[in-house]
Amino acid sequence: MDLLYKIEMRGSSLLVRLEEQGSKRILYLDTLKAIAKESDREALALLIRIHLRTTRNPDTLSFQLIEVPSPHVKDAIRLMEKTGRLIGKKEAPPANVPLDAIPRLVLKDATGCFATLWMDYGIEVVPFLDFSPTIQGRPRLKKEEKQFEKDLLESGFIRKTVGDSDYYIPTDKVKEALTLLVDVGWQVRDMRGNRVVKQGKSEIDIREENGTIIVSGKVHFGERSVSIKAISGQRMWVELDDESVGLIERKIEIEGEWKEDSLTLPKRQIGALLPLLESAHWEETLRTCAEGLKNGISIEKAEPGGSFRGELLVYQQKGVDWLSFLHRFGFSALLADEMGLGKTVQVLAFLSRLGTNLPVLIVAPTSLLFNWRNEIARFLTCHHNIVLTSYTTLRLNEERYTGQEFEVVVLDESNAIKTATTQTAKAACKLKARFKICMSGTPLENRLDEILSQFHFLMPDLIEKKSELESVKKKVRPFILRRRKEEVQLDLPEKIEQIAWVEMDEAQKEFYDTYRNGVQIEGLKQMEILEAILRLRQICCDPRLVDSDIPSAKMERLIADVKEALEQKRKVLIFSQFTSALSLIRQEFQDALYLDGSTPQEKREEQVRLFQEDPNSSLFLLSLKAGGVGLNLTAADYVFLFDPWWNDAVEQQAIDRAHRIGQKKTVIAKRYLTVGTIEEKMLQLKSKKQQTADQLLDFEGGHLTHEDLLDLLST
Repeated sequence: MDLLYKIEMRGSSLLVRLEEQGSKRILYLDTLKAIAKESDREALALLIRIHLRTTRNPDTLSFQLIEVPSPHVKDAIRLMEKTGRLIGKKEAPPANVPLDAIPRLVLKDATGCFATLWMDYGIEVVPFLDFSPTIQGRPRLKKEEKQFEKDLLESGFIRKTVGDSDYYIPTDKVKEALTLLVDVGWQVRDMRGNRVVKQGKSEIDIREENGTIIVSGKVHFGERSVSIKAISGQRMWVELDDESVGLIERKIEIEGEWKEDSLTLPKRQIGALLPLLESAHWEETLRTCAEGLKNGISIEKAEPGGSFRGELLVYQQKGVDWLSFLHRFGFSALLADEMGLGKTVQVLAFLSRLGTNLPVLIVAPTSLLFNWRNEIARFLTCHHNIVLTSYTTLRLNEERYTGQEFEVVVLDESNAIKTATTQTAKAACKLKARFKICMSGTPLENRLDEILSQFHFLMPDLIEKKSELESVKKKVRPFILRRRKEEVQLDLPEKIEQIAWVEMDEAQKEFYDTYRNGVQIEGLKQMEILEAILRLRQICCDPRLVDSDIPSAKMERLIADVKEALEQKRKVLIFSQFTSALSLIRQEFQDALYLDGSTPQEKREEQVRLFQEDPNSSLFLLSLKAGGVGLNLTAADYVFLFDPWWNDAVEQQAIDRAHRIGQKKTVIAKRYLTVGTIEEKMLQLKSKKQQTADQLLDFEGGHLTHEDLLDLLST
């Protein structure tokens, strides 16, 4: 229970009556020390010292009533007031002057989760849960007191008796609740009786010295102020003086090194400071840099160089402005525009601005090299300093490339280095360049590590190994430019997406169920789970993929749709991740163009050209992995996805082979899914995980867990 301090003036002296709340036992020195709290320490030290002067035997001395002589009265009242439990019998106001009560919340521990409620009437301070109806003979304002408790409960506290506290609030709601109460005029005291003051405005200065950003300043708490260092870390309170503490609401949560009262961090980590753009005072040049990074644009327009021929759309020019801006300030870039928005032309326009004798290295998948050669020849009149190579060649001839310094290194389809431990990723990270660019419409497919690996190439010291997720997001956001077709208002025709639900006939359904029921889920290893999932997906496509002669309802539906489209003189793309399925389709349409990972470069280019230019080449079969990126297939009217993939973004980029700049017709994209099978579960799982490129900057969702895979196999 709490100690109560009841005081009364007697002449020039002060009489202090110590009582244990809810108890009438006599208080001796040992019992007094046993029930005292931290907030009683200073007041009791003074009172005990004064009282002991009256006797030589403290063990038998009662502390019920203590007389404080005149010289110590002021200090004694001040210290007892800090406990929040001082009950002063002062002169009562005239009867015609109404009483007024101010609520006082007294915190019982350092977390602020536990508290008691008091009412300060000026003439006396009483516990809210004290049921006495009067104060010094006058009625208490019970209606108002109950309203104060209601306000306390609405702030998030609940009635809960724990030890000597009467109210409780969860840790994550403490700051919000206490700030609200102080705002509306409540008295709030901490566990030592200090007055709680809320955090006010900050005066923060941000400047740059030799590539290092220095953050300094102060934060106000009422009439007091402290350095910004005082509100960093995990602390909730900051000492202001001997009678008040500050409640820290907004911390300085920036990774860096404290040097005295200033925080220092490398310039490349400026993204962590962007939330302070409006509230802090920035050095002018640094502010220009910060504003450009926050808005994803450059303050100045960066016109392409004289060697560039072509016209840029408005959003493409902004992309060139952005790349030039990052180049100017010594950063690097991840250009993550949605597929079909012309990332290649933006990069080439930027490269045309460079006046340097150093070469430029462009690394791309082997299947996209011909596309780069064509685009370079189309848009640049002079390109003798551009070196074009594949990821495979880079890996096999690592020393040749890592021994050279480049002005710019560009990684196209940079998710090729999404796994940091691969030899390709390691070789790329050894490349030396003044400026680096990653290009990918799907930089994050499943795991946060994928984008971290790309930033290890771009700016290897940007992210520390143990950085929290929020810290990672703040740091990388300024260096990613991501725009969707809807945002840039492209003059593209409509894209209609459909799902063709197919019911298996009885024989195929029985075959599917027999295989699924034969899989014993318990104890399966990861590879065994993946193998079972693969077989079920193949059965959905066509049982012939697992050596059965049972006909496929999905294959029949697809063939019928293709024939109908061809009869209407339409051009059709068919994507599947199973080349064996493409081979079965090819048996029905022997004149179809074909492309997979084994297609030679020259043959690949020829197939694309025929589909785009030859009116008699109307059907193109492509593996999802090899044909889903880097191709311009705007001659297509239909895009058929024969089987689902784990990630919707991968399917979208396949569809965008047709629905991109240059397309003049409405594109119909159709996904073929079998009802009541693993394919339907995959669709539900994708919706749950939602790993589309839209979430690139939020890093939400997660990769497929062991439990996710087992759920796909469940009945």
